[in-house]
Amino acid sequence: MLVTGAVALVALAFADEPIPSLTARVTDITGTLSAPQRKALDDKLAALESRKGAQVAVLIVPTTAPETIEQYATRVFDAWKLGRKGVDDGVLIVVAKNDRRTRIEVAYGLEGAIPDAAAKRIAHDYMSPKFRAGDFAGGLDAGTQALIALIDDEPLPPPPEEAYRDLTSMPWWNPLYFAVGLLVGGLFSVLTLILFTRPRIHRALLGRMPARARPFAIGAVNALPVGILFRNPLTMLAALLTGAGLAAVAGLAQPPKPLRRGRGGGGGWSSSSGDSGGSSSGSGSSSGGSFSGGGGSSGGGGASDSW
Repeated sequence: MLVTGAVALVALAFADEPIPSLTARVTDITGTLSAPQRKALDDKLAALESRKGAQVAVLIVPTTAPETIEQYATRVFDAWKLGRKGVDDGVLIVVAKNDRRTRIEVAYGLEGAIPDAAAKRIAHDYMSPKFRAGDFAGGLDAGTQALIALIDDEPLPPPPEEAYRDLTSMPWWNPLYFAVGLLVGGLFSVLTLILFTRPRIHRALLGRMPARARPFAIGAVNALPVGILFRNPLTMLAALLTGAGLAAVAGLAQPPKPLRRGRGGGGGWSSSSGDSGGSSSGSGSSSGGSFSGGGGSSGGGGASDSW
């Protein structure tokens, strides 16, 4: 029993420090930071992620023993998967309070913005002096602010929610609006053409209109829902042209003729036109809540320091 107990104690002494679950951008299992300090730091890192997409997380632990802080930081980074998948734009700051050691772990995607020399300088000049004076909140604030300044200068892909907002914040004359109008207008035109292949509807709405103007009138009807949805003139114009073009191809400049009943026939309406010689048919074929990694990987670089 004594031997078993001794072996268990030795194994416990050399066991790796457990990795806490990732639920927030700032994880402090030592109770060093106050709640307002954690929130202020978390809000700043959340703003960075919303603006640039890069994920920065902070972890404060009593010790990383028996591992070095470099080994422990790599293990945490791999478990948390900070940064976006394929972009690998994550940064991890580990503070081992009792060991008086800190580590900035940088993923591949940010090596250009945060080279090892820059990470070393931030840890040594911005963070360690304040840690040495017992100001851990101040050291983390200074260190993260320096990292954010470097990341803001790096041209990273925008986060998905930012990319969506950019569509509505672009100037109205951006050609992308016209491309969106062609796509969405093409989808709406299927329903519009089905509507106007009904002879009664066609005659009621377009009966007194010149034949050449009818496709454009159908295009205007097609552009209405697109305009309500996007509120952009280029998008509406693209939807109008799409609807008018498809209406002209479908032969809707002339009213569709009713399908005559034959022996054993089923009856109904057809969209065949007499003088135009054409026919038409429609067929149908992102700081509340929890925080998690974006699937990024580590292996970039970083730097460590002591105070």
